Amino acid sequence: MPSAPALRPFSTVSNVYPSHLPTLYKTGRLEKKLATATVAVVGIGYGMAKYKEYQEQQQYRGAEAEAASRRRSEAMMDAYADRSSLAELEAAVRAYDTHRKA
Repeated sequence: MPSAPALRPFSTVSNVYPSHLPTLYKTGRLEKKLATATVAVVGIGYGMAKYKEYQEQQQYRGAEAEAASRRRSEAMMDAYADRSSLAELEAAVRAYDTHRKA
């Protein structure tokens, strides 16, 4: 005589998922918070590095412009000299005129 297959009770109330899945979903919240905080810290660090780089470039450009201005001023002072003689005064006037036209 064939044995009857064992009947398994069926219910819509039965747990569909394994019992460990709900705990995995709960621990994911912590990882999401940590990931968000990590991304924020990395973003802030990147922004600070870029800002520092920008400030250094600005300082370099400012120093470069100041050096160029100083060179022009020294060239003009050399051209105008101390005006103690008539020849130096005439040379200064010529240098001033050429500088003014340029």
